[in-house]
Amino acid sequence: GIGQMLQETVNQKSKDKKPVPNMAAMVLQAVLSGGRYPANLYSNTMIRIRAEQGKITWGRAGIIKAYLIRNCTWGKGDDFMGLNEECNDAAYVLGRIFSVLEAVQEEANPGINATIRDRYFNAACTTPESIFPILIKLKNSHIKKIDRTKEAAKVYYEKLLTNLMGKLDQYPKRLTLEEQGRFMLGYYHQVQK
Repeated sequence: GIGQMLQETVNQKSKDKKPVPNMAAMVLQAVLSGGRYPANLYSNTMIRIRAEQGKITWGRAGIIKAYLIRNCTWGKGDDFMGLNEECNDAAYVLGRIFSVLEAVQEEANPGINATIRDRYFNAACTTPESIFPILIKLKNSHIKKIDRTKEAAKVYYEKLLTNLMGKLDQYPKRLTLEEQGRFMLGYYHQVQK
């Protein structure tokens, strides 16, 4: 429902858990009329994700996807119901790569308290050109740890990363707000897979 959707834009740890006034009416109007979703819904969702260092719930992913499809005419709904492995959009692919890099770190360091998501998610989402080379260096050291114990996992991650990196010409300097949404959606879909 709309009430649950709007709760995705609110800090659940704050005393005042109310969404922006009139947001429910604007969202309901967009749903009933088939019009564009309010930009505040999207931007508030993005702010909440960044404030929580990349915590993307299914509700937040749904808001991002709905906004991008309806307001930005990005892809068809069926193509993005789950992971779209054929998508070559740079921001979406970068989100998938970030997810795989995080999985490599977790495989190398089981039970780790803080992953690269906690430290690098916001920067990777906005300025990938400056962050992804650092993440690739970290990945190399993590792969060495995996190599010692689980050869099959190392091969799997290396093949997956090679395939994803092949879809990119270069790292973009900056991602627009719309591209950041595609990054987050790619990240979410890859994590779910």
